[in-house]
Amino acid sequence: MFRYFETTADMGIIAEGETLEEAFSNAAKGLFNLMVNIENVEKKEKRTFEVSADDLCDLLYDFLTELLILHDSEFLVFSEFDVEMDKEGEIFHLKCIAFGEEFDKEKHEPKEEVKAITYHKMEIKHEGDKWVIKFIVDL
Repeated sequence: MFRYFETTADMGIIAEGETLEEAFSNAAKGLFNLMVNIENVEKKEKRTFEVSADDLCDLLYDFLTELLILHDSEFLVFSEFDVEMDKEGEIFHLKCIAFGEEFDKEKHEPKEEVKAITYHKMEIKHEGDKWVIKFIVDL
């Protein structure tokens, strides 16, 4: 036997940028600012990684999930993201250099614990002269 219950343990994030790379970078900033005060995160550590996907939503999901994995496995928080993207055939490639430091409870003012990125209502659109990204995280 089982039953269901309702929960509102989600948060939506909207990120914008003049370029797709800037919008992805701002999406990552929005993600980490939901977890800590990124104004207090210094650029003491850097992590480089690459992800590839056959569409932009999958690329965003993989990009943000990789950042969450780094946060969870190495106890790092990030505040700056250098993102480079290209497309070969039908495949999108993203390279990221993330800058931050080891999480410090006193310094970084923890806020929410993000458990996962979701595909629910995820959108990536070019609107006029900017890119707009919308996504929801599971808290």
